[in-house]
Amino acid sequence: MQIPKRVFQLAKQPALSGFRVLAGKTIAEAGAALDKALQGKGGPDERLLTNARYNLRQHASLLQERMEHHFAGYLERAMDTMYMDTRASIDEISADNLTLIEDDVVTRQIEIDRLVMRLRDADQPSLGRLNLMIAQLHGDGDVRERENPFRPYLLARSLHEALRQCVMDEAQSKVLFDTLSAAMVRCLQGYYVAIEEVFESRGISTKLSARPTALTRAQRDRLAWQKAAEQLISKGPGRGRAVAQAAQSATLPPQPKQARMIPELQRLMQQQRQAPLAHGSALVQHGKPDLQDMVWNVFNQPKVPRPPRHEHAPAMAGEARPRCGTLEAQLKQLQQAHTAQPGGASRAATAPLDLRAQLADAASSEPERVTIDLVSLLFESIVHDEQLPESVRGQLGRLHVPFLRAAMQEPSMLHDAQHPARRLLDRIGTVATGITPEMACYPALEQQIASVLDQVLQGFDTDMSAFAEGQRQLDQFVSALLPRSDLGLARCIDTLGTVEAASARHRDTAAALVSLLDALDCDPRIGNFLTDIWSRVLAHPASEGAAGLPMLAELVWTSQEKTTLEDRAVMVSMLPGMVKRVREGLAAAGMGDEAAKAALDRLVIVHMDVLGQRQPPSRRPLTLAQLRAHFAAFDGGGAAGSDAVSIGHEQLEAALAQRGIRADLYTDPGKGAARADDEQEWLGMALPGAGFEIALDGRYVPARLSGVSPRGSLYLFSVKGQAAPATFTRDALLAAMQDETLRTVEHAPVFERAVESLMAGAEALSNA
Repeated sequence: MQIPKRVFQLAKQPALSGFRVLAGKTIAEAGAALDKALQGKGGPDERLLTNARYNLRQHASLLQERMEHHFAGYLERAMDTMYMDTRASIDEISADNLTLIEDDVVTRQIEIDRLVMRLRDADQPSLGRLNLMIAQLHGDGDVRERENPFRPYLLARSLHEALRQCVMDEAQSKVLFDTLSAAMVRCLQGYYVAIEEVFESRGISTKLSARPTALTRAQRDRLAWQKAAEQLISKGPGRGRAVAQAAQSATLPPQPKQARMIPELQRLMQQQRQAPLAHGSALVQHGKPDLQDMVWNVFNQPKVPRPPRHEHAPAMAGEARPRCGTLEAQLKQLQQAHTAQPGGASRAATAPLDLRAQLADAASSEPERVTIDLVSLLFESIVHDEQLPESVRGQLGRLHVPFLRAAMQEPSMLHDAQHPARRLLDRIGTVATGITPEMACYPALEQQIASVLDQVLQGFDTDMSAFAEGQRQLDQFVSALLPRSDLGLARCIDTLGTVEAASARHRDTAAALVSLLDALDCDPRIGNFLTDIWSRVLAHPASEGAAGLPMLAELVWTSQEKTTLEDRAVMVSMLPGMVKRVREGLAAAGMGDEAAKAALDRLVIVHMDVLGQRQPPSRRPLTLAQLRAHFAAFDGGGAAGSDAVSIGHEQLEAALAQRGIRADLYTDPGKGAARADDEQEWLGMALPGAGFEIALDGRYVPARLSGVSPRGSLYLFSVKGQAAPATFTRDALLAAMQDETLRTVEHAPVFERAVESLMAGAEALSNA
């Protein structure tokens, strides 16, 4: 297992404490349910329910104690046996080891299974995510609940066994089990959330559900690590280092990265055993130090919020500050050496493990030495990542020195996926999966990556914004590169931006109208007409002027009850001109004849009610002059925002058809909404240039995210073998990634892939 058992031990405590709370609530809820059932109840069941309630009250403390005792024992066994098949094989079964079981045993199991199903349904989203996390931790492509040590079966069996020990009467026990089961189902909400949060705080989540499975690749990587570890152990430690050096020489063919890295991991493990690590906020080792634990602790610390500080504030405890010693000076010199010379090509980066050897004597402390070792091993994995083109791997190797300097200054970056240095590293890797070497624009991307890295090497000292600026420049370049290389793509992206801008104006205009209408006692039919239909007229650039804003006061005033002949006469004289201006406004906003006629019919019904004296009186009637003064405050929606807007299928289809653009539209938002954390993660993957796979006709087809509208409302994909691009609304994109009909080519970002490989190496070495 690549993830230390400590993660499960950390989750054990909230599981136990959470069950203690759950058991108490369950018993209290069951007591209240029995009280309610006995109110006004007569007949033969009254005596049974009364006795059951009495037994529950008498044995409540003992029942909870037994439930907690059984659950603790079952949980301990489940954690020891997860992903271990202890069942006898078919070859081991014989008549000698078969036994008969009684009917009541089968009955009890059926009762437990029924409760398990109800518990599973009560909190399916959280339980499903927890099952997926545990499967991913074990590298299992199949999600199997029976391997989850916190599964509902343990809760149900703990309740059943405790109740059997406390209540001997079979009829009362059955009534109490049914009542307690229903109560536990009602009280379960939130139990699995607390356990799930422990895994998420250690950097484990279900975010890979929107990416292709890494199982096959992970299995190949693990086998390669196991082979390298076996070869190293068979030759001995000293011989292993000699083999590693020979593997890197030019006289031999290139060796797998595992063969080069495993001796370094062995050296690190030996040092770890000799001097237990105290690095950053790593947990104190108990007993025999473990290399996996050490690597895991460095790269997966809980996310602790840091209070804001001004730049001159003193350093907080445990916070690293830039060093001016030998190591920092040597790193700075190496960084400058890797910078491209004026008018010349970028220098090739030193091999990561060779660089580690150069820096080994410069480390002045154990944390520095460990950081040098682990970052060097990470970049050794990155520069040999098979998912990246060879030229991009070489460019990423140039980030080794500034990345190491950043890690020395801010050790927390190694477990912070949002750190600017990690984001730049991952972004370069992601772009390389969508813009591939066979594309005509690939050389331009290579040059831009080299230029960005040159600027980082030249500009980075202590300010991490150098990495953020590099990513910003790369994002800006890629967003312009793809449309520039395809005129049809450029027209489509431009249309999406126009549609989004129109929708944003409409939404902002409708919101501004709602705030003004809330202060009025307005006929809801007119209010809906103004916010749903007339807001389009006000938001449309071609319909600005006399046909828009002045109509607001007139439409509201003519919908009010008219109690005098003078008001009725004024209204009648206004209607023909109003109808004409409404029709002109709707036409200017691009509304079709049928839709415009339906909108006018809505107004006619309101005005017929007013003239027929069927309109209810207004609580706060205003004069036409007062309404005009009120709507004079309308500002058209205020300042422009940047958040995504909702765009309908018909609106998008009409805009593309008007420009003669063909596109496959995906606008279905799906049935189930994703969690906010998942949405943020998935939208973070959806950046221009990223490689994707889309499910078409039962198979996955390569695709590239070629454009995103300015507000992130629309996403345009170029699909291999398809003439028309695929366009997703934001909600449809999230739904597709949730059900995996759309997924990224990368199973994880570059940095995470390197950490996974390093963990696999530590596992192989520990088990060798």
